[in-house]
Amino acid sequence: MCEGSKDGTRHAKRTLPVFDQDLNCLPYPVSSSEQPQNEQNDQSESGKVVKKKRAPSELVANLALEDLANYFDMPIVEASKNLQVELTVLKRKCKKFGIPRWPHRKIKSLGTLIHDLQEEAERQQQEDKVAAMAVAKRQRTLVNERESIERKPFIELKNETKRFRQDVFKRRHRARALQNQVNSAFSSEEEE
Repeated sequence: MCEGSKDGTRHAKRTLPVFDQDLNCLPYPVSSSEQPQNEQNDQSESGKVVKKKRAPSELVANLALEDLANYFDMPIVEASKNLQVELTVLKRKCKKFGIPRWPHRKIKSLGTLIHDLQEEAERQQQEDKVAAMAVAKRQRTLVNERESIERKPFIELKNETKRFRQDVFKRRHRARALQNQVNSAFSSEEEE
């Protein structure tokens, strides 16, 4: 059929094919690797595909800072899985509580420093009692700081702690570089 327009020309009326499909679904199957993680389906034992549910809003609304504090010792992705909420929901809750960054790395760094000081205190105990007491005092300070960060994760590390951590990193780097020089010198002597 042709219809006329205002200017007197004739245009052919086009009919578009009608598909028998739901327009809210994709026309082809999507592999599980292409689906977003939060929309992936689970296979039940009967073979039926069941879509993962979002966390109930009551659960999300009832999350308190104390609940989050139990998971500060693990990465945020792992914490969100254990809390059974999505990562973005957990990040929003953190912003609501005034936590700009998940404190896992800060707490882990302090834990490593405390562990290193524990080993140093044991070593110093046999050599120099005064140095061992100074190391133990520094260790107690770091433990107190870690506990305060676990209570109030939005506070920054003290400048003294940052400097101490940097000194430890520098010492480790120098020791590693010295060990590499010794190893390379030793291996070059063996070749000759």
